[in-house]
Amino acid sequence: MSVVDNYKRQDVLRAVRAVLAEDCACAEDAFLKDGVSIVDWEERPGRRRFPLPSQTLLVVTMGAGVVVASHPERSAWLRETLQGLERDVAFAASTIASLAQYVNRDGQELFGPYPKYVCSRESFKPADVPDDIQISMVEREGMSDLYRHAGFRHALQYRMDDPRPDMVATVATRGGEIVGIAGADSTCETMWELGIDVVGAARGKGIGRALVSVLTETVLERGRVPHYSAAISNIRSRNVAVSLGYWPAWTELYVQDRTS
Repeated sequence: MSVVDNYKRQDVLRAVRAVLAEDCACAEDAFLKDGVSIVDWEERPGRRRFPLPSQTLLVVTMGAGVVVASHPERSAWLRETLQGLERDVAFAASTIASLAQYVNRDGQELFGPYPKYVCSRESFKPADVPDDIQISMVEREGMSDLYRHAGFRHALQYRMDDPRPDMVATVATRGGEIVGIAGADSTCETMWELGIDVVGAARGKGIGRALVSVLTETVLERGRVPHYSAAISNIRSRNVAVSLGYWPAWTELYVQDRTS
């Protein structure tokens, strides 16, 4: 059963905008306005289920304006620092450095910017599976067995009770040996995030692309929006997404409490 309309590009962007508005505790049209919008963050039930510290800071753009969601105690400094900036300046290295220095005083680290990619049924471009590779599907109930295979942390949560549970995975084998896994976890009701790991000796042979292709088609068929993250420097991973019909939908910065 379809949870969200994921056929056309605009359908997917509307779904993404709705989730980001829940993430940032703002109106959806805040992402359509030019300039920087600073809002006080509050917990909303429809947000992506990633961990956020009490001193939250999110900086998000879908290509127009920038939404900055933060703990109210930070609002005055953020307005003084960011209000009136253009989008590109808000994501410039000098601005990010200022934000990183500011949150560092509270024992936090700033992460990003991370480009986020999405795919629609209309834009999806399936990839061929290499001749010597077999791909199988593992559903939610079979994840505990899959977790016995270590080394695929970009693809799997390795916890059955994770708040973003692994819903389905594609597994590539060659000669009976696992050489790659792609997993889709439920970041929220309408969007599932895909991750991929291919063992070193098997990289660059089209295995990752094939795994993500089969998994993307499955997620789309189940009525969710597949989304895909990659570090800004990971060109190979980003090219996999683009080759399958994904496109960049938003970019974000976020903070986490320092662990040591």
